Amino acid sequence: MLRNVTWTIVLLTSTFLSGVSDHGVAAAGFFGRDRSHAPQPPSSPDSSGTGRLPTHSRPERGKLIDNPIHVEDLHQAFIELQADYARKALYSNGDNEKEATRWRVLNNRDGVEVAILEHPSDPACPYVRMKARIPVSVQSCWDFLRVSEWDRTMPKMDPFYEGVSVHGEWVHRKTHMILCRKRMRRIGIYGKRDLVFLSVTDVPLRDGTLTSGTVSVRTNKVPRVPGYTRCFQDSIAFYKPVNNDSQTDLTIVCRIDLNDSAEDGMGGLIPMWFYVKTIGITGVQSVVRMREALVQEQTERLSGRLGE
Repeated sequence: MLRNVTWTIVLLTSTFLSGVSDHGVAAAGFFGRDRSHAPQPPSSPDSSGTGRLPTHSRPERGKLIDNPIHVEDLHQAFIELQADYARKALYSNGDNEKEATRWRVLNNRDGVEVAILEHPSDPACPYVRMKARIPVSVQSCWDFLRVSEWDRTMPKMDPFYEGVSVHGEWVHRKTHMILCRKRMRRIGIYGKRDLVFLSVTDVPLRDGTLTSGTVSVRTNKVPRVPGYTRCFQDSIAFYKPVNNDSQTDLTIVCRIDLNDSAEDGMGGLIPMWFYVKTIGITGVQSVVRMREALVQEQTERLSGRLGE
């Protein structure tokens, strides 16, 4: 059972690595130094065996978007996500002072660092940060991870990828937004999962840094589907060019809820405490898979050019 949970975490983490729609922008100095902040398992599931949390204890999961969808609402959801990350994951005391957050490094292996931060507002759904240097250009990373390329690239990182559908695309104030539903195959005893989110990008920074964000949303335009458990996820990823843009410094900050824990959700039974205990390993695995796939594609591309 625990092995199945581990694979679930690996495939969900790969979603954060693949939320690119167009171009992006990052905030300078977004991350600070690491300090110990030990995670604690959430409380036990309810005795009914349904896996559903009591209604009064359920946290907010995803931004509620009215249907018909208005582009201003989508853009506002992204702005609120940026503000939420800045307040909770950037500043440890929640005010405007530039004090580094207290991240706890879980794993530093194979050139990948994974750290965790539990915010008291929602300790069962912690922030996770992954950092690595990818030996290809920013543009190569960006092209590989575009939503339009998922059916080709995701199987290289995620053995349980089933497919993605696009339910709308908008541009507002130079922000590019794609409404997506990602589907995942059944994993052992756990049923199929899906995620509904905005893939969001902005204009590049002057130093060439690109950013992609994923914003979990709830909308009648993409309702829950029988046979799938609706997961929650959001993220911000930064792609900074280094060494004359021959390499990319990748930084991802994200959150995942493996179960349908929204106010009107249906549960899901995957133990989140196990996610907290294993994300240091699975986060490294996800980034390494992506890095290997990117290097392989670059090698194949260069070999093709040399053969011409």
